[in-house]
Amino acid sequence: MSILNKLKKAGFWQTTQTVIQVVFQFAYIGVMARLLSKSDFGLMAIAGGFIGMGTIFSEGGMSAALIQRKNITQKHMNAGLQGGILIGGLLFVIFFFSSKYIANFFNQPSLNLLIKVIGINVVLHSISGISMGLLQKYFQFHKIALVNLTSTIVGYIAGIILGLKGFGVWSLVVATLSTSLINTVGFLYLAPVRLSLRVHIKEWKELFSFGFGMILLKIANYFNDRGLNLILGKILDADLLGVFERVSKIKIIPSIYIGKILDTIMFPAMSEIQDEHERLFKIYQHALGVVNSLLMPVAVYLIIFSEEVVLLLLGSNWHEAVLPLQIMFVVIPFSSSGRMADSVIRAKGLIYKNVARKFIYVAVLISTTSLGAYFFGVIGAAIAVTFSFVFNYIIMLFLVKNIFKKSIKEIFFLPVKTGFNLSVMLVPFTALNSIILKNFIHQPIVVFILITSILSTIMLLIVWKKPTLLGTYLHYTILQLLKKETI
Repeated sequence: MSILNKLKKAGFWQTTQTVIQVVFQFAYIGVMARLLSKSDFGLMAIAGGFIGMGTIFSEGGMSAALIQRKNITQKHMNAGLQGGILIGGLLFVIFFFSSKYIANFFNQPSLNLLIKVIGINVVLHSISGISMGLLQKYFQFHKIALVNLTSTIVGYIAGIILGLKGFGVWSLVVATLSTSLINTVGFLYLAPVRLSLRVHIKEWKELFSFGFGMILLKIANYFNDRGLNLILGKILDADLLGVFERVSKIKIIPSIYIGKILDTIMFPAMSEIQDEHERLFKIYQHALGVVNSLLMPVAVYLIIFSEEVVLLLLGSNWHEAVLPLQIMFVVIPFSSSGRMADSVIRAKGLIYKNVARKFIYVAVLISTTSLGAYFFGVIGAAIAVTFSFVFNYIIMLFLVKNIFKKSIKEIFFLPVKTGFNLSVMLVPFTALNSIILKNFIHQPIVVFILITSILSTIMLLIVWKKPTLLGTYLHYTILQLLKKETI
C-alpha cells in the first residue's frame, strides 16, 4: 500500500475517532463543570500533574522508538514491555509512599489518598504503551479508534454518574482509571506482546538510544501542560488553579485533536520515508499548511465567541475564565504547528536537536507564567502562556529551516498565507451575523450555535461545490481523499 493510501485510511479513522471524542468531551466538560467545584478540578490538576510525570518515564519512549525503528524483532517488543513494567511499578511505589509529603507540601490533605489511587494509572500506561505503538507502526488506526472511543465513553459515563452522586474529585479519578484500564485491556488484546522472563539488554539499549530522547522531549511537553499546573499550585489557590486548568483544557481541544490526527498518522508515514529528504519536506509543508488553514480561522472564531464558549461549556459561575480563555485561544495554530515540527524531527531520528529547543521553551514558559500568575493571577498566567507558545514557534521555524535548508518563505509564509486569508474573510462575516442575530435573539448561546451552524453549512457547501475557495492545501487534500495519487 502506498504512503498516500496509508495516510488516507489512517486519516479517516483518526478523524472519525476525533470527531466523536470531541463531541463527548465537550459534553463531559459541560456536565462536570456544573457538578463539581473549581477546587475539585484544582486538586485533580495537582494529582494529575504528578501522575503525568510518572507516565513519561513508565513507558520510556519505547513505543515511539519502535515506530521510528525500521526493523524490529520480538526481542525489541519484549524489551520495551519489560522496561515499561519495571519502571512503571517502581514509580507507583514511589508515588504511593511519597503522597503524604506531597499533600503536606501543597497543604492539601486529600491529595494523600488521591495520589495513591490515581498512581495505578502509571502502571496501566506502562503496560499498554508498547501495544498501542505497534498498532500505530503498522497503521492499524481502526483498532486504536475502537479502543479509544470505547474507553473514553465508558470513562466519561462513570465520571458523570459518580459526579451526580456527589463523589466530587473522585469522579474524575474513576473516569481516568476506567479509561486507562479499558485501553490497556483493548490494546493488549489487539496487539499482544508476550512478556518474556529473559532480559534482552541489547535490544533495550537499541530502543533506549532513541527512547531517552523521547523522554526528554516528553518532559518538556509535560511542563507545557500538567507540570505547569503543579508549579501554579503553589502560587494560585485551588479555585483559581481550577479556573486555569479548565481554561487550559478548553484551549487545547481544537489544536490537540487536529494536531493529534496529523501527528499520529504523519510520524509513522514520515518514518517510512525518513531518508527521502525532499519527499519528507513536501509532506511536512503540506501538513503544516493544512493545520494553519484549519486552525487559524478556528482560533479567530473562538476568540470572538469566548464568552459564549464559557457559558456553554462551564456555565455562568465561571465568568472569570472568559478573558484568560480569549487570550489563550491565540496559541491554537502555534501549538499544532509545533507538533508537526516534532513529528518530522522524530522521523529523521534527530530527537536531541529538538530537545534543546523544547527545554529553552519550557524555561521561558515556567519563568514567565510563574511571574505572571504571581503578580496578575490567572490573566497574567494566560498572557505568559501565549507569549511562550509564540516564542516556541519562532525557534521551531529556525530548527526546521536548518534541517531542510529551505527559505523562510517555504517554511513559514506559504503554509500560513491561506490560513491568514481565511481568517481575514471570517471576521466581517461573523461580526455581521452576530449583530443581526443579537437584535432578534437575546440569548448569547443560541446566537453562537446559530452562527456556528450557518458557518458549518456554508463550509460544507464550499467543500462540495468550490473547494478552491479554501486555498491550496485544503483543496489538494480534498482531491487526494477522492482519488488515488502518489505523494
